[in-house]
Amino acid sequence: MSSIPDPILSTESRDLHLSTKDIHFARILVGTDFSEPARHALNLAIAISQIFGSELFIVHAVSPFIYGDGQNAMPVEMITAQLEAAKEEMTNLIASDPRLTGLKVNTTVANAEAVALIEQVAKEQKVDLIVVGSHGASGVERLILGSAAEAVLRRASSPVLIVGPNCRVERHPFRSILFCTDLDVSSLRAAQYASALAEGSDGRLTLLHVVEGGPATPGARSDLAESHLQHQLCSLLPAGADVFCKPKTRIEHGSPSQVITGVAESEAASLIVVGLRNRSPLADHSPWSTLSRVIRDAQCGVLAVRGRLL
Repeated sequence: MSSIPDPILSTESRDLHLSTKDIHFARILVGTDFSEPARHALNLAIAISQIFGSELFIVHAVSPFIYGDGQNAMPVEMITAQLEAAKEEMTNLIASDPRLTGLKVNTTVANAEAVALIEQVAKEQKVDLIVVGSHGASGVERLILGSAAEAVLRRASSPVLIVGPNCRVERHPFRSILFCTDLDVSSLRAAQYASALAEGSDGRLTLLHVVEGGPATPGARSDLAESHLQHQLCSLLPAGADVFCKPKTRIEHGSPSQVITGVAESEAASLIVVGLRNRSPLADHSPWSTLSRVIRDAQCGVLAVRGRLL
């Protein structure tokens, strides 16, 4: 997340950004495979639904296992039994959580590929937020987001909230929000979400930009450069955001993933917000990518917002 030359915002982009509306998660989709990470994702989705009075869509895809050598069709009886077992597990999941009785809950269990089913339901129901869990690391510092979580990040137009393996779900997910940006124009929409969620929940908002590499040499030139970066950070926020959520700005130097998780811990962040350009956030498929590491190491959820403006 290195700095980029000024100007970061065109007049057209800034005017459009300042006129955008408040954020409201009226319809939330959460994908589940009934695993522990999926349970954490559901817990966070419930907490957010309780704040907004959201309608909750819980989706589970039943992927038929390979039968024989893959050339023979799976018997209909096996497919039916597998689907019925999944529906029963979904029923038990809903019945086991009393918090769901106070929410409007819809469930979908179908024979389908997981990401395709999430996409289908998200599109049909016009959801405002998708919540999915990610699995932990495998090997030395190697993150496996899981094919479903990664594909949802790549393909969804809705904001996606990833609940990582170290996420500690709490009742007030917007209590302290850390907005991380490389100061690209694609961060505008993410900044809108971060500031609106902080304002609506009386939460704290911290704006962070990481300059890759070691600390700058002290001096007037360095101070001027930092002041300029802080100005750029604040310019991403909608008009009046500084009045309602009193954001703190931080310019840090070092490895982006390490700095972000470190700052998140020091600010007791309950949510990290990042902007995505309109391409795959993991286009290089590198397990070392900043986003992957942050999701793996963060003790809170990571909300990824695609760059288009509302």
